[in-house]
Amino acid sequence: MTLLHIAECAGGVERYLAMLMPLLQKKGIHQYFVCSQNYDKAKYTEIIDGVEQLDLKQSFSPFYVLKKIFQIRHLIRRVMPDILYCHSSFAGGLGRIAALGLGCKIVYNPHGWAFNIV
Repeated sequence: MTLLHIAECAGGVERYLAMLMPLLQKKGIHQYFVCSQNYDKAKYTEIIDGVEQLDLKQSFSPFYVLKKIFQIRHLIRRVMPDILYCHSSFAGGLGRIAALGLGCKIVYNPHGWAFNIV
């Protein structure tokens, strides 16, 4: 099985991935990671099969968003994952659109809730 992670925000997502990725590796799952510049690429090169950093800062520019969608789509076609695992909102939106029609299953994990009720 091959899994492609995509994440923009670090912090809690980064801690989660640091725990999850080695466990999946022990299970024999091939993993690739598309991440923003917020991540230290070197931390992942030993525990997964590949890491690609993109400028994934949040933007409302349709041109920026489309460019990122096409970059991610290209990586999905190259890796051909069985599962695309989207972490956090912006990366989740980009990943789900980029994967349309490519046949991989999609898992979305928001990792938090920005709208707390007071």
